[in-house]
Amino acid sequence: MVDKWKFWIVGACLTAITATAQADSLDAQRSRYQQIKQAWDSKQMDRVAELMPTLRDYPLYPYLEYRELTQNLDQQSGFVVEAFIKKYPTLPPVRSLSARFINELAYRQDWRGLLVFSPDEPKPVAARCNWYYAKWATGQQQVAWQGAKSIWLRGTSLPSACDKLFSAWQAAGEQTPITTLARIRLAMKEGNTSLVNALAKQLPGDYQTMANAVMDLQNNPASVESFARTVGPTDFTRQATAIAFARVAREDAENARAMIPSLVRLQKMSESDEQDLNEAVAWRLMGNDITSEQARWRDNVVMRSESTSLIERRVRMSLGNNDRRGMNTWIARLPLEAKQKDEWQYWQADLLLEQGRKEEAETILHGLMKARGFYPMVAAQRLGETYPLQIDQAASPDAALTTGTEISRVRELMYWGMDNLARTEWSYLVASKNSGQQQQLARFAREQNWWDLSVQATITGKLWNSLQERFPLAYQEQFQRYGVGKALPISYAMAIARQESAWNPKAHSPVGAAGLMQVMPATAQHTVKSYSLPGYSNSSQLLDPETSIQIGMQYLESVYQQFGENRIFSSAAYNAGPSRVRTWLGNSAGRLDAVAFIETIPFSETRGYVKNVLAYDAYYRHLMNKPDKILSDAEWQRRY
Repeated sequence: MVDKWKFWIVGACLTAITATAQADSLDAQRSRYQQIKQAWDSKQMDRVAELMPTLRDYPLYPYLEYRELTQNLDQQSGFVVEAFIKKYPTLPPVRSLSARFINELAYRQDWRGLLVFSPDEPKPVAARCNWYYAKWATGQQQVAWQGAKSIWLRGTSLPSACDKLFSAWQAAGEQTPITTLARIRLAMKEGNTSLVNALAKQLPGDYQTMANAVMDLQNNPASVESFARTVGPTDFTRQATAIAFARVAREDAENARAMIPSLVRLQKMSESDEQDLNEAVAWRLMGNDITSEQARWRDNVVMRSESTSLIERRVRMSLGNNDRRGMNTWIARLPLEAKQKDEWQYWQADLLLEQGRKEEAETILHGLMKARGFYPMVAAQRLGETYPLQIDQAASPDAALTTGTEISRVRELMYWGMDNLARTEWSYLVASKNSGQQQQLARFAREQNWWDLSVQATITGKLWNSLQERFPLAYQEQFQRYGVGKALPISYAMAIARQESAWNPKAHSPVGAAGLMQVMPATAQHTVKSYSLPGYSNSSQLLDPETSIQIGMQYLESVYQQFGENRIFSSAAYNAGPSRVRTWLGNSAGRLDAVAFIETIPFSETRGYVKNVLAYDAYYRHLMNKPDKILSDAEWQRRY
C-alpha cells in the first residue's frame, strides 16, 4: 500500500511538472533555459537534472538533450545514439553525430560494434579511416586496402585518426612506390611542399635519386630543366615537370617558353603535353607589353587550344584593344556551348550590327532579353526597349509549414543570437521541401524580416524569379537615414549590401571583411576618422547592421564621388580598390564603351561583382517603384 502511494505521488509530481512546462510562458522557458546553460557551464549537474524535465516543450530542448548525450558519449550505446538520430533527423548537430560516435567506437576498439552501428561507409575523413580500419580488424582486408588507397591519394594532409589504417596498409605492402609517387604528384599540384618532402622521404632506397630530384624540384621549380634531364621519362615525371613548369611560367614567361623544346625532348612528351606547356605560357602573354613575335606565338597556341577559358581570355583581350577583327576571329573559335553564354551572344550581336546585319543582331538581342541578369538588361537598353521583368508571386505561407518544430527552433536560435545555427536549421528545412513550399518559406522569412533567410531560401530553391524574396527591401529605414545628404542612390547602396552579404549581418569574409556591407576593419577605421563618424570604437561593431550601413554607405559615397558618380567604377573600386580601377582606366584609354569596359575587367570576381550590382540595383529600383534602365545615360554614353 505504501509503495502504491509512492508511485502515485511520483506520478502526480511528474504530471505537475509537465503541466507547468506546458502552461509556462515563453519568457519563463527562456529564463530556465538560460539557468540550465549557466548551471551546465559551472558543472552544477544536480541543478541541470532538476530543470531539464521542465523544458520538454521548449523549442531548443533537443539541443539540451544533444549536449546531455554528447558530454557522456563515451558511455553511450549505439542503440541510444541511433535512437536520438532517428528522433531528431533535421537537428543540425545530428549531421555530425554519427561520425562522432564512429570515432568514439574506434577509440573503444569496438570494431564489430562500429560496423553494426554504421553498416555504410561514412563521409567525414576521420570516420572513414576508422570505418575501413574496422573492416581490416574484422578480416575484410581487401575492402580495407581499397578504402585506404582512395583516402590516401590526395594532395592535402590527413587527420591522425587515419594513421592506424595507413600503418596496417603499409605493413601489408600495399603502399607501393607507385602510389607514393601518385600522391606526391597531387601534393605538388596543391603546392603542399611539406607533404611532398615527407612523402619523398618514404620512397625506398632504390628510388633515392627520384626522391632527391622531387624535393629539389618542389623547393626550386626553376630547376625543372635539370629535373627533366636527371630522371627518366615516365608518366609521373612528365606530370611533375608540367606542374613545376606552370610555376616557372607565372614568374618568367619568356624563360619558360625557351625551356619547352628541351622539356618535350627530355621527357618524350606528346603533342598534347607540349600544348599544355605552351598554354601555361600563353596565359602570361595576354598583355600589351609583349613583342610582335611573342604575340604571334601566343595566338598560334590559342588557335590550337581546346581550353574555353583561354580562348575567352583572348576574346577579352581583343575587346579591350577594340580589335573588332580579332573579336570576330576568337569568338568564332569558341566551342558552341560557350558561344551561348550571355556575354558572347551580346558581342556577336554587336559585331553583326557593325556589319550592317541589323535583323540578325536584333534577333539575338531579343532572345537575350528573355533571360535574367546583366546582359539581358543591357540587350534591352541597346534595343531601346523596356526589359520585361518577371516576378513570381509566392503563395501565402501554409500554417502547417510555418508552425513546425524547425521554425520554432530557428526563431529561438535567432533570439539567443545564434544566427549561424539558425541559418543552418533554415537551410536544412528549405532543402527538405518541394518548390512550392520553398517559395512559401521564402515569403514567410521576408514577412518576418528574416531577410537573409529569405534570400537563402531562394538560392536553395533556385527561385530566381521570386524577386521580392531574392531582393527584400531590408533595413530600408537605415539606408534612408544614412543616405541623407549623399548623392548615392539608396537602391545602389542596397544592391551593394545584397551582393556583399546576401543580407547576413554576421557575414565574415576570409580576408576579414565583416557585416552587411562587408567593410574591412582598416577601411572602417579610416572612414570613421576621415568623416568624424561618432560611436565607433572597434571592428566587432561592424556586425551591427546600423554601424555597417553607416560606415559602408559613407565609404561607398566616397568612391562614388571619386569616380564622378559612375556606378561601374565605384562598384569595381568597392570590390577591388580604387587604385586598380584607375589602372584599368589608364589601360583602356578611352577606347571602350561601358559594356566593353566591364567585360574586360581582368579580375573575374570583380567583373561578376560589377555585373551583379548593376542588375541588383535595377531590381531594387523596380521594387521601390522607380524603374529605370540598367545603366544611366551618363554611364552608357561615356567612353572608358
